[in-house]
Parts: sequence; C-alpha cells; structure tokens
Amino acid sequence: MTSITPYITQLKASGELQDLAVELYKLDAILNAKLPESLRKPMIYLLRVVNSFYSNKIEGNPTHPAEILHLQEAGKQSVPSDDLLEIKQYVEVQIRLANSDLCSEVICTPTFLQNIHKSFYDDLPEKFLAIENPESGEIIRLTPGEFRNRDVKVGRHIPPEPEEVIRLIGWFERIYHPKKIHGIERIFAAAASHHRLMWIHPFLDGNGRVGRLFTDNYMRCAGLGGYGLWSMSRGFGRDTKSYYAALSSADRERQGSNDGRGILSDKGLLKFTEYFIQTALDQVNYFLGLLEPQKLNERIDVYFEMRSRGALVSSTGKRLPQIRIEARDIYRKLLSGPQRRSNIQKMFKEKGQNVGEKTLR
Repeated sequence: MTSITPYITQLKASGELQDLAVELYKLDAILNAKLPESLRKPMIYLLRVVNSFYSNKIEGNPTHPAEILHLQEAGKQSVPSDDLLEIKQYVEVQIRLANSDLCSEVICTPTFLQNIHKSFYDDLPEKFLAIENPESGEIIRLTPGEFRNRDVKVGRHIPPEPEEVIRLIGWFERIYHPKKIHGIERIFAAAASHHRLMWIHPFLDGNGRVGRLFTDNYMRCAGLGGYGLWSMSRGFGRDTKSYYAALSSADRERQGSNDGRGILSDKGLLKFTEYFIQTALDQVNYFLGLLEPQKLNERIDVYFEMRSRGALVSSTGKRLPQIRIEARDIYRKLLSGPQRRSNIQKMFKEKGQNVGEKTLR
C-alpha cells in the first residue's frame, strides 16, 4: 500500500511544539477542574450547539445563532428550515455519541466512522441524500453510512480512488488506535488523524462533519478530560480560510528527499499539526477566560442588572420578564453547587434582607 506518514513523532517535533502540547494538556486539566459542577451540564449542552453552528458554517450553512436560539425556544411548534435541520441533527448526533459509552477500542474502526455518517443522514429528509456532481450536474444518491464507490474531486484535492478507501481506512484504524500512542504524541496523532481522514474522503458527501465529530471523540480518547467544555470546531469555524489552508498544506505531495518518505509532505503535516495545537490552545484559553472570577462576576452583574430593569429581550424580540436584583446573589451561591432553600434564606437574613418565595423559585 502507498506509504503515508502517520503523524509527527516527538523526535521530529520542535521543542517549542512539544511545549505547546504539554501546555494544552495542562490547561485542559485546569479548565476541567475549574468549572463549577452546577455549570458543567449546561456548558456541555451549549457547546454542542456551538459545535454544530461552526461545523455546519464551515460547510456553507448560513444559519445565524439567533435562529438556533429561536428554534430552541419555539420547540415543537416551529418547523425548521433545511439549514436548521442540519444544525439540529448535528446536535443530536453529538448527544448519541456522548451516550454511547464510546471506548478507544472502536473509535478508529470503519464501523464507528460509518455510524457517525449514518446517524447524521438517517433522520434527514430524502432530499439531503441527493448529491449533485458539480462538474457534470449529475444527481447521485448518497447512502448513509456507505463508503463511496466512485471518484470525487474536492476543490484542488483529488482523493484516493474508491478501490483504495477500504484499505486506507484499515490502515487508519491500525495506525491511530489510541492505546498504541502515548504521551504528547497523542495530540500529534489527533491532528494527523483529522487531516488523514479528510484526505481519504471516505464518503460521497459529509466528510467534513464526520471528520470533526470523529476528532471531538478522539480528543477525549487522547486524554483531554476537559474536552467538551471547549471545542476544535469553534476554532476551525471562526477562521475557515486558515483551516482550509492548513488542510491544503498537509494535502501536498512530498517535496523532495528531505520531506519525509511517504507520498505526502511531512512539512505540510507539521504545519497542520502546529495549526491544530495552536487552535486548541486558543480555544482552551478562551473558555478559561470566561471562567476567570472577576470577568465572570462582571458578566453576572451586567446580566442581572439588565434583567432587573427589564432591559433584555429573547431571540424573538420578546422582552424577558423582570427579576429582582437579589436573584443575582442566589445565582452566585448556586454556582458552588446545590443549596438548601433555608441556607439561602439565612444568607439574606444575615445581610438584613428579605427575599420572597417568587425570587427563590
């Protein structure tokens, strides 16, 4: 089979890149430990929506965040557009994967990759399965979960022939098995596996979404326990030009004898790995910043001050109900974990304040 460099090894990584990888694991652990338990579930759910927004944005979905919020508020009464259906379905797939007790034994298997693809497309209307060939105009029917059986072209990239897909995915499974990779090389492998899966392009359509969903789960298997409180898709989607440029660098063929021994450029893979790790660090630092005590308190103050004056509106433009400013102190207390109602009442009595039943609810 054609030779491909699996990932940048620690021996080939610069000292600076190794330091960045170590820093990523350290900051991820800090974020995971720092987040109050009361915020964990809401944050994870919110990040799933954020993931969906950015991952679909990369694919050209023009949905605005306000539309997503409106869909959530409207519930079953709203009939979502095609673009919103994609957003909603992507969130559902993330939830299914999170509830599937995924282990490192299966994450790189063909079956797992096919299940991601099938889960995304299975509940979408039939029209989502009609894929148009951009060159010939031919309409091809996509079968959810099925590897492609025809040649494709993605921009300037011509993926391997369909006959090679099964063998390449078998190689992918063997090479990137998380238990075979140790230390900081796990994050180097996470970066490389993201690119290599996109390069193989195993499905007729939907490879970008499958690739990012795969990477979300691989990052957890790579020992990043806080992943899910931050995401790669947000980093990729905030600057799609840089994302595609980094992928394109790793697509390049080997440039001479000093550029690795495989058919693809080691220098290009190194560039993508550097981009991947820097993007990850940017995201962890961003979410750590949100939890920085002074900034968090400032945001809480602003929110409750505006709610107490009835100055905030929902995504539909409807004015949110006023709440008493004392609710701010209750919220802060609840951030540290569940509280007895009597303890909250005691807190206000010690301050010489009375709080009504409505505010406590």
